[in-house]
Amino acid sequence: MYKELIAELTQENEWVKIQPPCLENDIDTAEKAVGYPFPKELRELLLEMNGDQYLLLSIEDIVEQTKLNREIQEEYRDEEFAKELDKFIFFAGNGCGDYYCYHANADGVIDETAIYILEHEEYCWKKVASNMAELLTRYYHDEI
Repeated sequence: MYKELIAELTQENEWVKIQPPCLENDIDTAEKAVGYPFPKELRELLLEMNGDQYLLLSIEDIVEQTKLNREIQEEYRDEEFAKELDKFIFFAGNGCGDYYCYHANADGVIDETAIYILEHEEYCWKKVASNMAELLTRYYHDEI
């Protein structure tokens, strides 16, 4: 589903390179590293493709981004912007330093009904889509 949607949305984009799928084991390992189970649609996407070298991060990059944000959170622990960094699963980036992500609620459960953008310059996050298909469509139609 996602692979076909991205192929359709990016026909004119030579930079998008759909990667081979992840193994279920790799996703399980990444979930442990991130500290949260991945939303169903993120798991489905990763089982179809391990990133696209453009918007969508690979499983390795998702884990690396999580580690980086936790290091930043520790370094800037007194800063307001850093307080939520350990509650995100970052899975895509816009190339400008902003990341698309899911967010864990106060009870530690990932909200699967919203995808957010974490804007690095303003250190804020806001909802941009209700699901993966909407995010992809809006992104490639230059709506976000």
